[in-house]
Amino acid sequence: MNPTKNNKVAGIHYDMKPYHETIQIIEDVVTRENIPRKSAYAIGNAIKYLLRVGKKQGENWQDDVEKAENYLHRALTGEWKCKR
Repeated sequence: MNPTKNNKVAGIHYDMKPYHETIQIIEDVVTRENIPRKSAYAIGNAIKYLLRVGKKQGENWQDDVEKAENYLHRALTGEWKCKR
């Protein structure tokens, strides 16, 4: 990933170096066989928001925590916690 790139698709807020790229972490979790597909998708999105907490310009860190919380709620219940 190009660390100087700053857009919504591959922005620097998704760069987790020196650790791993966000997509690698998400793929590892969501491909676990014991997680239902619908829940895995929601969990993957929650991971994305948690890993970028405080890194995206123009958003406060609480916004990403709330987004992750909403996705985790959906993973557990199948419903949105907050109206989208």
